[in-house]
Amino acid sequence: MAPSRAILLTGASSGTGKSSGTGQAVALRLHRAGWPVYATGRNMGALAPLAAEGIQTLYLDVTDEQSMIDVVEKVTAEHGAVGTLINNAAWSLNGTIGETPMDEVRNQFETNVFGLSRLTQLVLPGMRAQGQGRVVMMSSMFAHFATPGRGYYQATKHALGAISDSLRHEVARDNIKVSVIEPSPVLGGFVPTTVSDLGMTGQETGGLYDDFWKYFVEWHGAYRETAHPKGRGRTAVRAEDVAKVVEKAVTSENPRIRYRIGFPARAVARMRWTIGDKGFERFVRFFFPIP
Repeated sequence: MAPSRAILLTGASSGTGKSSGTGQAVALRLHRAGWPVYATGRNMGALAPLAAEGIQTLYLDVTDEQSMIDVVEKVTAEHGAVGTLINNAAWSLNGTIGETPMDEVRNQFETNVFGLSRLTQLVLPGMRAQGQGRVVMMSSMFAHFATPGRGYYQATKHALGAISDSLRHEVARDNIKVSVIEPSPVLGGFVPTTVSDLGMTGQETGGLYDDFWKYFVEWHGAYRETAHPKGRGRTAVRAEDVAKVVEKAVTSENPRIRYRIGFPARAVARMRWTIGDKGFERFVRFFFPIP
């Protein structure tokens, strides 16, 4: 029996409202290239455009183990195994380290780290049984450093890098390849228009960091102009750019360990080692919003 070509993609219900639509862009590109794609997410209504394209859409919540088991079993029953897992589901927690309630921090790690780790565990036996497989981890340029106001989210991306590097060595003998995608900021992605859009609890508003959060919203305005971006927005990437690179990670005979998309992602990965920790700290304070 030929190895499975089935692709299981999480977080495909992104692409509505303020979302960048990376998950949907990946699903569409791979589907149109002839791959059997199982596009999953928590919002089945948001998955409807993909279903209309002929893509198999399924409910999956990475914080709900039974939903993960059900999807993996369905793909396995139809294709023998999950051929490629694309761990795309994630969300961004906004808040300072000292003021963010720990329940929110736990929720952030439950989705961005623990959920994708468990789903990876569920697909590995099938990949091993067929003698090959691929795992693609959707990370960020912020896997290499952190900025004020998003430290817990960025910590999950740091963790994802460590998990991916460890996993790559552990499954190499099984001919399972692991790649990490590290995009620059995506146009139309994380683009709050008001402080309330940040989704913070009452403990993060009306107090110590009010001025910082107002500037935080203004600063992200550079990434709202998706048609004709200006300033920093010109260095951002589009969801379709990310999808094109994900396709390379899925189809390349020898995929890279890391795919860095856009100039900022490529630059910051080297900058810290070039200018040193203190120099890099000055860069962060100069470029990003600082309280």
